[in-house]
Amino acid sequence: MIRRWSTLICLLSLAAGWLFGQTAPTTGLRDNTPTVHAFTNAKIVVAPGKVIARGTLVIRNGTIEAVGEKVAPPADARVWNLDGRTLYPGLIELSSDLGMPKPAPTPTGSPFAAPVQQTPAEKPKGAAHWNTRMHAEVNADEEFTPDAKAAEKLRSQGFTVALVAPQSGIFRGTSALVNLGDDVATDLIVKRRVAQHLHIEPSGGFGGGYPNSLMGVIAFVRQTYFDADWYRKAQDSYAKNPAGQKHPEVNSALSALANAVQNKTPTVIEVASDLNFLRAARIGREFSLNLWILGNGQEYRRIDAVKSTKVPVLVHVNFPEAPSVDTPEEAYNVSLEDLRHYDAAPENAGRLQNAGVTIALTSAQLKDAGTFLAQTRKAIERGLSSDAALTALTMTPAKMLGLEKQYGTLEQGKVANFIITDGDFFAEKTKIQEVWIDGEQYEVKAPPLADVRGTWDFKTDRERGTLSLRGDIDKPTGTLSARGKEMRLATVSVSGGRLAITFASDSLGMPGTVLMSGTGNDKEMFGVMEAPDGSSFNWQATRKSAAKAEPDTTKPKKIEMAAASLTFPPTEYGRPKLPEQPASVLIKNATIWTQGPQGKLANADMLVTKGKIAQVGSNIAAPKDAVVLDAAGKHLSPGIIDAHSHTAISGTVNEGGQAITPETRIEDVINPDDIWIYRQLSGGTTMAMVLHGSANPIGGQSSILKWRWGAPAEELALAGAPPGVKFALGENVKQSSVTPQRGVAARYPQTRMGVEELIRDRFNAALDYERSWKEWEKNKLQIPPRKDLELDCILEIVKGKREIHAHAYRQDEMLMILRLAEEYGIRVASFEHGLEGYKIADAIAKHGAGVSTFSDWWAYKIEAWDAIPGAGSLMHDQGVVVAFKSDNDQLASRLNWEAAKAVKYGLSEEEAFKFVTLNPAKHLKIDKWVGSLEVGKDADFVLWSGNPLSVYSRCEQTWVDGRKYFDAEEDKQLQDQIVKERAALIQKILAARKAQAPPAGGPPMRSRRPNETNLGTVNGEGQSHETN
Repeated sequence: MIRRWSTLICLLSLAAGWLFGQTAPTTGLRDNTPTVHAFTNAKIVVAPGKVIARGTLVIRNGTIEAVGEKVAPPADARVWNLDGRTLYPGLIELSSDLGMPKPAPTPTGSPFAAPVQQTPAEKPKGAAHWNTRMHAEVNADEEFTPDAKAAEKLRSQGFTVALVAPQSGIFRGTSALVNLGDDVATDLIVKRRVAQHLHIEPSGGFGGGYPNSLMGVIAFVRQTYFDADWYRKAQDSYAKNPAGQKHPEVNSALSALANAVQNKTPTVIEVASDLNFLRAARIGREFSLNLWILGNGQEYRRIDAVKSTKVPVLVHVNFPEAPSVDTPEEAYNVSLEDLRHYDAAPENAGRLQNAGVTIALTSAQLKDAGTFLAQTRKAIERGLSSDAALTALTMTPAKMLGLEKQYGTLEQGKVANFIITDGDFFAEKTKIQEVWIDGEQYEVKAPPLADVRGTWDFKTDRERGTLSLRGDIDKPTGTLSARGKEMRLATVSVSGGRLAITFASDSLGMPGTVLMSGTGNDKEMFGVMEAPDGSSFNWQATRKSAAKAEPDTTKPKKIEMAAASLTFPPTEYGRPKLPEQPASVLIKNATIWTQGPQGKLANADMLVTKGKIAQVGSNIAAPKDAVVLDAAGKHLSPGIIDAHSHTAISGTVNEGGQAITPETRIEDVINPDDIWIYRQLSGGTTMAMVLHGSANPIGGQSSILKWRWGAPAEELALAGAPPGVKFALGENVKQSSVTPQRGVAARYPQTRMGVEELIRDRFNAALDYERSWKEWEKNKLQIPPRKDLELDCILEIVKGKREIHAHAYRQDEMLMILRLAEEYGIRVASFEHGLEGYKIADAIAKHGAGVSTFSDWWAYKIEAWDAIPGAGSLMHDQGVVVAFKSDNDQLASRLNWEAAKAVKYGLSEEEAFKFVTLNPAKHLKIDKWVGSLEVGKDADFVLWSGNPLSVYSRCEQTWVDGRKYFDAEEDKQLQDQIVKERAALIQKILAARKAQAPPAGGPPMRSRRPNETNLGTVNGEGQSHETN
């Protein structure tokens, strides 16, 4: 029997060393308490799946000395009889902030807002990194402060050691493995500098410096890894050959990354979405990191992709709360994506485990770590086996830490970290009684000293009767019989050797409640009672019989697994797989807008073979097994191309933390789940150039994407498309609407002159960068140049290998960038917006630039004041290749109507429709693949109910690469399926809990559902592009 006073003995034995580590001198009498213990008659779970039904565990000096069925307790051991108890290996927590300083709150803001004035930060000490979010040099072992309450909370869940990591910044520093006992830091820290930790989510907003976007964070992480590698090589080079060289900078943060860059220590990246999981894995692959990822619980949604990364996943059990669906308005505002995730999230761990992904469970992200076991039971109920859960908390984390010889199982020679329970570890009613850490006992939920359940002869100074107790050992229920009356006990609690009971005594002629307390053992009990009238008297009880085994009347839980199967994307209108690509498709009897040399063909056919256009003409014979579409009375056109889009970007479209940011890449933040991809397909748009915003003179790298709805992000890009970059001029980049606060420096540049000089300076810097590499190639004994992602991109621009797409409104700034480009022998591919382009159309045409403009937007800000609705037609007449673009998610779903407006200003229907088909393809230099229906081009086409320029026509089918990604008839079916699936999930939520009444005052105000952005007024749409 385990006695509570043993805890006191252990604490007293620690008292002498409480304030000191092992190296401190002894004060007073030395601590020489025996530390040999033998735990007998226990069920011992040596490792998941390896169980000793009844055995003995012996520990000596904090180490397991022996374990087995026939192990005899040593003569010098204290023996603990654990009959009916079970021993488990101590759990290992791989993601904790225990004992770490709390991160400071970060500001938020707009890309065009003035910087927030903050209390001046203390100047960094030592060889600090230039970026305040770079803390790789911070070490948890140096920051750690023991937190007794937090450690106790984790012990209550069975954890014995935890990996604690700093919490501030993008690069946060190294973690330390600590014991969860009560001691000083020097004795609690088990292993220093275990892993380098990162968080690749943007924070701080635009007032918080660089980076402040997801694409900026990823670029910063990539540049930092290149810098760390360069730093190591530069230091080595200088040490070997210092003569004639300037010494490289000393940088503590970059130095701290050396082990991670060389794959000597793990790197842990925390992410907030399944897409960011894959982005983190991509970083890991690029830099050959020993990567772990702390997931966000959505990994099951892309389980094949997650598995293919071969990255261990730290899986939290912080499942979403049930969404509020108690009124029709509330239910409407919950997306199907969120309903599905609520339903499926508890299955994340089980699905990953069953797929063969290496997982370790963690209490990270739980508001209360004390709920970890309860949440883990939900995961077990929903598909994770108990053995797999135990493995994910013991053996797997031990192996990941490289400490499998010390932790993870109860085997000879390992550290004496173990748990004592009163039953199967993950059973709902099982209680953790004790946790032992390094051979020291920590009480969690000690059992009562006596089992009072059973039947007792009861007597007081006045009465005799029978006391019957049953149920839980520490909180039983029961009855007291006296004077022929049976009274149900209202409350019974047992703690240690004390018992407390209350019951209503009205049936004994004493209206009110009797209070009882007492103490005792297995054979007898005694104490005092207080009657409702205030009188008190003694009582005593003698055991009559022990409690009988009671049948388990607990009704088994009805476990419902997630109702929905996986779709791609995991949102409305997702599909289980990509649409099939038929070997041949023949569209017959259509009016075909080829937008090529054949012009518009009446009653014509088009044959598609393996995703390419094979024939366009009349009376084409259908190949065997071809899919044949009779398009009589319908119109067939090329897919619409949006030459200026910000659709499908995760996070903000601007990296506004710096003026020059071409190191950022749209390809890093493509969001294939954006519902606007599907909506744009429904309007005939098949592809777009997705651009960085217009906050910077030189912004980020663009991506040309096909709207392959349901494909992963990396499969949206058009292979072979010329790379591009976003430039911006005018009001946005010089921050005309920003008034800096007093004492806060404005961002350079603040004038159009400054914009020109900054771009010129970066062009020259890129050429200098190129020269430095050429010089180094001649003498590689010198310090190598630093790889600079910004200058790599600008050098591509200056060498004509990357297309410039320049946001500009006014004719003077357009002329400036044309002349600046010509100064370096390069060309501007297109002006974005270009509202005053009609004033200098001849110069634009001579230079060879195109213009992606609005059909009829003007006067929505000062630099748009001189815009006119006929500008597109005027520029077209001067030989400029003109495109109409969206710059807006919603507008991109009806660009055919925008093209139609050009007819009013003198263009033919075919020329007007080229503004959204062939002309944008020419801008992007992809017209050899798309933009017209010609033999050999990609089979990207749209079937319309009538003339595509008519507001009465609708898109019936949209095909990309010979696959049908939108079908109006299928869309109706999908809508019906969505309604039914939503209703079923909502009913499932309501059935799982009691419905709550709506708030007083009526139903809540209806708000927009996720992805319902840019649906405001025409004025709102007109303003949306100002930041883009």
